[in-house]
Amino acid sequence: MRLRFFFYLILLTGACSKQETKPVVDPPLVYETLGNTYISHRYKDRLTTAQLRARINGFFPNADTFIHPRYDVIVYRVFYKTHDYKNNEITASGLVYIPEIENYYVPLVCYQHGTAIQKQEVPSISADMNYYVPFIMASETGTLVCAADYIGLGFSDSLHHFYEPTEEANSVVDMLGSVQVLLNKTYRPLRFNSDVFLMGYSQGGHATLAAQRKLETKYPNQFHVKASAPMASWFALEKSNQLNILKDSLSFSFSGAYAFLINSLQTTQQMYPSYASVFVRPYDSLTNVLFDGTKTIGYVDTKYPDFFYNTLQASFRNELRNNTNNVFLQAVKKYDVINDWIPKAPTRFYHSINDEIAFYNNSEIAFNTFKQKGGDVELINLGNYSHFEGNIIAIEKVRDWFYPLIQITPY
Repeated sequence: MRLRFFFYLILLTGACSKQETKPVVDPPLVYETLGNTYISHRYKDRLTTAQLRARINGFFPNADTFIHPRYDVIVYRVFYKTHDYKNNEITASGLVYIPEIENYYVPLVCYQHGTAIQKQEVPSISADMNYYVPFIMASETGTLVCAADYIGLGFSDSLHHFYEPTEEANSVVDMLGSVQVLLNKTYRPLRFNSDVFLMGYSQGGHATLAAQRKLETKYPNQFHVKASAPMASWFALEKSNQLNILKDSLSFSFSGAYAFLINSLQTTQQMYPSYASVFVRPYDSLTNVLFDGTKTIGYVDTKYPDFFYNTLQASFRNELRNNTNNVFLQAVKKYDVINDWIPKAPTRFYHSINDEIAFYNNSEIAFNTFKQKGGDVELINLGNYSHFEGNIIAIEKVRDWFYPLIQITPY
């Protein structure tokens, strides 16, 4: 039954509208994070516990069996300063979910969403699973929840570079620099206590590890990562089975993701003189057109065959098979987030062994790499589920893990 609940949660759409409440208390700014990355904010939504129950019960009867809202939650769309892979300052966007409680030190959960190609397919715009899961977490625990759109998505003035770890990390971490400022500007009597929980599925799992690496290596004294849950992602592209789709004639149900990856690598690292070095016609001229931020995932995927191998130049495939030091693999290695650090916080990889999109041995390799270095890591096999089904189950398990660790304390 729990599985069915979250299945229907994904299908939920729509949002409430209500005027922003009047200020109550203006707490002093007691915690500066990364400096002030805040630019501005806009009211997005507000749900009381009764409204949240009604929203969920509207599409799944007896949802109160599975969710237990305790606090009303208000949501703001935040615009903040960050930097792209070239270190250019740009504007990014995301959502901050604030439980309506007063005079507490509270931790923050960073929720990283999965793959989006169209700019609108993100938490701050679309009312889907990525919008409502943070609502439930904030309401049930009293914690702040952030959901970054990622650079190049949402209201960001850039293109999205799929799986580029610097931009993923910057999107998440720099958003933290706006949280306490937002709380003060909206007169919310809460203080961020520096405890951070990280979670994300699919591309969100990769973004979770990228953010954790940055927080633990660059800001170990400013933030305390309490727990991290990277789930079902392309953590180890260079060494996993994931690139077999490019080498051999194998069917893959989301071929557009590989084109998106190649587009990202070529844009950020200039591997080849042109896409003609990688793709046969017409795919060499199609790639830039499809990934301009205006096309949906569904539309893009119709443009590539299930046998993605057939879109590639024979010379590219042969080089990939026979030269382990080729330029493509060297570029891919820079996107992997497991090679140059050791997680300090408890880190759990959740993954379904039958995942047909992000192959399970991505998590096996990540787990083994960190474990051999002494990292506090676990690998949880979710069972024989698809990528989509595993998402639903993984989120439930992360809730069960995080909730006893989340503490809010009065001041």
